[in-house]
Amino acid sequence: MQEAIQEKQHTFENRLNSLLDFQLSKKFKFAVKVSLAMMLAYLIPFSQGWEQAQTSVITIMLIAVAGPVSESVSKGLKRVIGTIIGAIIGMSLIALFPQERLLYLLSLSICVSIALYLTRAYKGDNTVFMLMAVTMMMVFKNGEVDDVFLYGIDRTFMTVFGIALYTLISIFIWPFKSKNDTLTITTDLLDTQEALYRHKDNKKEKRESLYASVQEKEKQLSQAIISSTSENISLSLSQKNAILQDSKKINELLMLLSYHDKSYFANKYDHYIYNFHKLDHDIQTLFKALKSAISNKKEIEVPKKWKAEYNLEAIKTLSQIDRAAFTSTMLDLSILHETLRSLATKFNAILSPYPTHFILSKVVNPSRFKWFDVEDTKGTFVSFLIFWATTLFWIELNPPAGFLIVTLATALSVLTTFSPLKPSLLIIIFSLSFVFATAMYIFVLPNIHYAWELGLFIFIYSFIGFYFIPVMISVFFLLGIAVLGLSNPMFYNFQIFLMVLFVFYLFLFVLLLFYYVPFSTKPEYLFLTMKQRFFTLSANLMRRSNNLAINKGSFVGRVKAKYAQLHLMYTVKKMQLWASKIDTVYFDSIDKKLLLGFTKETETFVYMLQMMYEREVQSRHNPLILKIRAQYQSHSLATLLEAYANGHTVSDIDPLWRDKKQIIAKIEDSLKSFLNEMEPEQYSQNEVIEFYENISLRRNVWASLLSCQEMMENLNFKVLENNRF
Repeated sequence: MQEAIQEKQHTFENRLNSLLDFQLSKKFKFAVKVSLAMMLAYLIPFSQGWEQAQTSVITIMLIAVAGPVSESVSKGLKRVIGTIIGAIIGMSLIALFPQERLLYLLSLSICVSIALYLTRAYKGDNTVFMLMAVTMMMVFKNGEVDDVFLYGIDRTFMTVFGIALYTLISIFIWPFKSKNDTLTITTDLLDTQEALYRHKDNKKEKRESLYASVQEKEKQLSQAIISSTSENISLSLSQKNAILQDSKKINELLMLLSYHDKSYFANKYDHYIYNFHKLDHDIQTLFKALKSAISNKKEIEVPKKWKAEYNLEAIKTLSQIDRAAFTSTMLDLSILHETLRSLATKFNAILSPYPTHFILSKVVNPSRFKWFDVEDTKGTFVSFLIFWATTLFWIELNPPAGFLIVTLATALSVLTTFSPLKPSLLIIIFSLSFVFATAMYIFVLPNIHYAWELGLFIFIYSFIGFYFIPVMISVFFLLGIAVLGLSNPMFYNFQIFLMVLFVFYLFLFVLLLFYYVPFSTKPEYLFLTMKQRFFTLSANLMRRSNNLAINKGSFVGRVKAKYAQLHLMYTVKKMQLWASKIDTVYFDSIDKKLLLGFTKETETFVYMLQMMYEREVQSRHNPLILKIRAQYQSHSLATLLEAYANGHTVSDIDPLWRDKKQIIAKIEDSLKSFLNEMEPEQYSQNEVIEFYENISLRRNVWASLLSCQEMMENLNFKVLENNRF
């Protein structure tokens, strides 16, 4: 009996806890905060007799689209500054062209397009630039000339009011605080890195899963630094980037050590290096110490710098190829040991009770802008076209919503151009909002007499939108509030309500039209575009490396290589996105799993290629590398990459390049011949080590490209070119 009672109590407690967890989830808190902000954005202006309350509400909706992320006074201040800059530009254009409406609209469309390009290119809180663009358009008073500056100031004030309201509520009600993001993600990354080190000679499948995890955690660390989240332990941006730099270095070294097949001497390093056990023990100890340093607040004991004690007689018994592989491996292990020591020193400085300080190596802070992306440029052009399409619609028909239609269509085009978010889905969401808004307009609003009733109504309406609908599309559901035309005092006219509703439908259909025109946004088309761009950028990077080695570098080649460095990995990520969106109902002959596996392998290839390129640029004056490059130009990776960039399939390629064993055998024969002719005493130790390192890097890049090629053999990309309609 007692056990039954306890079991019932336990069940009741579980249900109560699950209910509380449901209520206090991040999504619930976010929905409550935004709904409260929208409610107050109406009630406060109504109570004070302020006009344009709807402006502050639209501002809050646009900010909330960014999702439930941390808010701060500094972030709110940046948004206010962006708004004020947008207002200054907007009103300056009005002052410059008071009677020239065409010139004004042309100048406005250009300024708005620039702001929206920055919105797309910026990888931090891009609402700053979004609000700048929106404010430029909001200060325009539908072509009227009376009190235009007072109207602009009023609109700007209400926009700033909306920003301030949202910021204060986000800070003081359930504030979202990220604790030690950089250090936490770093320790998480170290855990995976340690596993990869332990399994560096394990089966390929195990290593590949760890590669994906390491690359993903490196990306998370980079994003955490770019977003500059607040931490209990204060670190400057340069210090965070120094930690990121060391973490990336460790990743590169682990990839070099583990990507190729296991060497036969891997289990007998002690035979060639007397003190190898000390090196291996130090590396594993440092990994464990670094992982536990933050949680235990315990200083790390940093080992002394390791110096190899070679068994020269044993090393002389190795062939030239094995000696190259062995030398490269030991160099990488030595650098890994030194990098872990450097990271341990930084962690000790962070844990010290004294102000955090550690010596920074040359650190390049990553840019928060992704400049000159093709899709960002195309998307900005589409926004420009949407601006003029809706402007012509406004001029010709003069709809009830006025220039607001242009503002909303242009601003929200950022969400729909080159995005998986289809306007057809948005029209469905808006239709649901239309049904709901119509019911509210007829049955609820006429029966509201008190402020608290209106506030409750707005809160519930907003909560439904932000809690039950994904954040990115909730704004389209909440456009129903704009259709209601809430004002103080409130006027009811069902004919005007339907006209405003019709106008909103039209601007959504404009977004739908420009989703397909002038650029196709079908997933299969975009995937093929990204695949072709991936091979083109890879070939440009490889061609630049080859040209530098034979002193044929040019300014154009340098620009192409720089662009490839910036956009190659980003292109692969977009290729992965659109590959996942391809509808296999239309293309059932494509193996979706294999397709996604191909895109994942291209990510590893890019990682290897960029690592190789950076090292080759640093060692481009090495006489050994110059000599082998001049002697064996026919084995250029760029040739094969360019062939795929030009649309050739695997079956079109010379059979030699499709036979992995034959390729490896041919390269090893060439390498053996070159090494036998080489006289090591003519070169410095660093030059020989750089040469061996270059061989290892090239081997890894080749292995990854051949893995991509094997998958491509079983994928008929031509099928994706067929018209599905």
